[in-house]
Amino acid sequence: MLDPLHEWTVTDLAEHVDEIPITVSREVAIAEEAGLVSTRRVGRLKLVTANVESPYHEPLSRLLLVAFGPRQIIAEALTAIPGVVDAFIFGSWAERYHGVRGPYPNDIDVLVIGGPDRNAVYDAVDAAEKKLGRSVQVTFRTPVEWTNGDDPFVATVQSRLRVGLFAESNRPSDREEEWD
Repeated sequence: MLDPLHEWTVTDLAEHVDEIPITVSREVAIAEEAGLVSTRRVGRLKLVTANVESPYHEPLSRLLLVAFGPRQIIAEALTAIPGVVDAFIFGSWAERYHGVRGPYPNDIDVLVIGGPDRNAVYDAVDAAEKKLGRSVQVTFRTPVEWTNGDDPFVATVQSRLRVGLFAESNRPSDREEEWD
């Protein structure tokens, strides 16, 4: 829904959501019956795309963008920046992502670990803000500061829920405890 022009194979979708293909195939069939996605066959492959003609497409894609998009969009924005070792979303958005009830987050707090060019990060975050329609606040720490334990801010972030943006392979991941 967040990239309606992209066609996915069921296998690609399964890998993307870390689920088995048969489960994804069943969910795709339900979504297709509801008119949310369209499918087509190319040989043995079933290709899935958002149904942009559906009256539900615009409001649903907006909801998904607001609810789940920041992780994907910010990770993509930071991936290409040299010196970004890791990054996390923390604060109220991370809590909502993990199901903690509370007020709607006003902004998205991001911790960037590494020694990147800060202007490059700010430029990338500005572009992400435009896509997300909400402010992104960035805080920087070096890997030593992240692992040292002397920084009260770092201790607070490490003790609370957060959403990991990168794994060791520099791809989005849910492994929040990777640096603990």
